[in-house]
Amino acid sequence: MGGQFIASLEEVKDGEFLKREVDGKKVLLTRVNGQIAAVENRCPHLGLPLAKGEICDGAVTCPFHGSRFDLLSGENLDWTHSFFGAELPKWSHKLIALGKAPQDLHTFDIECVDGAVYLRG
Repeated sequence: MGGQFIASLEEVKDGEFLKREVDGKKVLLTRVNGQIAAVENRCPHLGLPLAKGEICDGAVTCPFHGSRFDLLSGENLDWTHSFFGAELPKWSHKLIALGKAPQDLHTFDIECVDGAVYLRG
């Protein structure tokens, strides 16, 4: 084990985010089909927090502009298509993106040992 304690396994629930900060890193933990996911609490579009985003089918949707990310891999599944949850017409999606190309969500390496979750590196 070579990481810093971040949470107990029992604290991490399916469909809910557990917010933590470790060494200045803002981390969100959740379970996806029993597997622990650890992602940055920061949408790569404008850096806004994802903690209040909707979790569905192993992905989180940014509550501000609708970008959607796979919670285990960080892969971008959809890029900016709404404004504070209100769906916008397709022609406006590039405007909302503000010239930013789709980016993946930063994920963290974790290790689960003896009922605890550790953040590596």
